[in-house]
Amino acid sequence: MTCPICAGDARPWGDVNGTPILRCVRASCRFRFFDLARWQSPYSRSDYYADWTPASLKPSAPWIQARVDIVRQFKSAGLVAELGCGIGETAVALADAGFSVIGVEESAKAVDFLKRHYSSVDWRDENISRFLTETARPLDAITLFHVLEHIPHPEKLVALVDRALRPDGVVVIEVPDAGGGWARLKGRRWDYFIDHHVNYFDTKSLGRLMEGFGFRRRFLQRTYHFSFPQGDRFKDLVKGTLARLGLNSIIRTAWTR
Repeated sequence: MTCPICAGDARPWGDVNGTPILRCVRASCRFRFFDLARWQSPYSRSDYYADWTPASLKPSAPWIQARVDIVRQFKSAGLVAELGCGIGETAVALADAGFSVIGVEESAKAVDFLKRHYSSVDWRDENISRFLTETARPLDAITLFHVLEHIPHPEKLVALVDRALRPDGVVVIEVPDAGGGWARLKGRRWDYFIDHHVNYFDTKSLGRLMEGFGFRRRFLQRTYHFSFPQGDRFKDLVKGTLARLGLNSIIRTAWTR
């Protein structure tokens, strides 16, 4: 099997519920990913949000605002595509911050609710690769919060991101950190080794992927978990310190050309 990022050899490393994980042998990459010949998405025939109970969103939550702040480091206005927008909190927060926002999520249930209750965003029930292929509007920013770990052949998606983005645009990516402290401590019992995560990035392999398309990393933050900060001063201080010392589960990054 060949590594989709660097084309190096990939060999068996472990498994998740019987699906083999392969690891690139190149020291400059070490990307881990599912053997796609042995994997089928558990959501291929169902809506990811089938069991979700719609409720009022909380776009002002501190960890959502932290995501918006990353975008605002590079752009003060413009058109943002929030890809894999989930239940829409980050997309609404970006719209509240003054951006024009397209929220893309392949979920009829989520998008129908969002269209009825949050009209500040252009919501699309659409496959994100198809959206990037067909969009005629160049994008100032593209956000991928907990998306790349779900995408077979992530290099194909980043190629589409590269084409859809303005030359001075920014890409913001958040993924579980397979090289983080929690992953190292827990080993094969790491919480993010789950059946719908087909890719397992660390800073090295994510950098190899993005740099292959001419992107440069402009921002890196290691966080204790995805919903950080939480707005509790003491907990945020402790968890922020632990993450900076290497005991993190998530990496947040921003990339420009």
